[in-house]
Amino acid sequence: MFADYISNVLPELGEEKIRETGMEDLARRVLDKKYRFQTFFEQVAKVVEGREKNFIERISFKASHDLLNRLNKYVTYIENELFVPNDLKVGRYYVPFTFVAQKYMAFSRVPLFKRFGVIAQQVAEFIRKTHRNDLKAPDINKIEGDIRRMLKYSNLRDLYKHFYEWMGKSELYTNTRGGLEYSDVYPLIYLKQQLEGIKTDDGVKHLLIDEMQDYTPVQYAVVSRLFPCKKTILGDTNQSVNPYSSSTPEDIERVFVNAYQVRLMKSYRSTFEITNFAQSISRNDELVPVERHGETPSIHGFNDQEAEILKIRDIISSFSSSGFNSMGIVCKTQKQAGHIYEALKDNHHGVYFLNTESVAFVNGVVIATVHMSKGLEFDHVIVPFVNQSNYRSETDKKMLYIACTRAMHRLDVTHTGKISGFIKIRR
Repeated sequence: MFADYISNVLPELGEEKIRETGMEDLARRVLDKKYRFQTFFEQVAKVVEGREKNFIERISFKASHDLLNRLNKYVTYIENELFVPNDLKVGRYYVPFTFVAQKYMAFSRVPLFKRFGVIAQQVAEFIRKTHRNDLKAPDINKIEGDIRRMLKYSNLRDLYKHFYEWMGKSELYTNTRGGLEYSDVYPLIYLKQQLEGIKTDDGVKHLLIDEMQDYTPVQYAVVSRLFPCKKTILGDTNQSVNPYSSSTPEDIERVFVNAYQVRLMKSYRSTFEITNFAQSISRNDELVPVERHGETPSIHGFNDQEAEILKIRDIISSFSSSGFNSMGIVCKTQKQAGHIYEALKDNHHGVYFLNTESVAFVNGVVIATVHMSKGLEFDHVIVPFVNQSNYRSETDKKMLYIACTRAMHRLDVTHTGKISGFIKIRR
């Protein structure tokens, strides 16, 4: 979360909407709204569904430091190999390709796409001195366009697509119906920064980035260039909703080489019992649970889903007289959250469905996906459908850990059929 950026640039959005769109709105601004792309929420939903192996391969590579190294090498390749100077015809005058090549090299420190305009000005000066003819702005603009076309791929998107062909990994680039895949957005921005130069946002004095584990090295590289201010980066590597595109503190230090790292290992949100339960799902030996005791998490198993839903209704009824203010029903997928909402909404008033269109968080009973519940906490949490088929992969394990750690005081886990192997039932 980019707190200072959000408070200055996105004041009209509510807290929940901001939490979902901060990085995406930043990307749209930097890309001048010229590109449509998949959202992070859509990426996570697709990862959770786990239907396409190649999708995981694509986002894993684009979350690596290797991507940054190769993009830097590709920029050098573009400048050395993809620009071929030609003779220029400017009205009735000719400018030899040697002049263009000389100026291209002379201004090598100017970002490539800006260099074309600089060379055009040099050509105009050459014609003024040689032929005593002052060119007008439209003529200079045409020259710049002619010089730009000397680059084999003058369009940013075409260059980005060619990057994967250059690596011999063309299968790593694909379009979705919504445009670019989310994992392509920040690599594209990084390439844009390298070719066009960087316009920094000097109005931000201190940048706060929360949920650090959900950002990739290339996203950090882009942000570090856009915002040259001091930064505070917070997060928990155990709470990545997409382990294929997550970052560790070590990853971040490779981008921010002068970073100072402080590990805060005391867990204050959940009771000792809930923290220990979550630790049995995904172990973090450095975590120290706060000595605040409460009920042991409850596990409820059923033979059919109808009975599971009835139990959830009973738990909600008990919640209304418990003295707690907030309850979260945290589901793995949007489809499951919608199914629960439809099953409950007519029998329980004050049940809310938190999704990508939500603009505010409310007390009461909130139904949400694990991804939407990130950063939230509830007095009482129900995690439904915790069976072997629903929670079985490493991604599912992370999701289950996050879901359980949303609970502060009470946690109920329900399942139909065989319980997930990630839940250790003590006899």
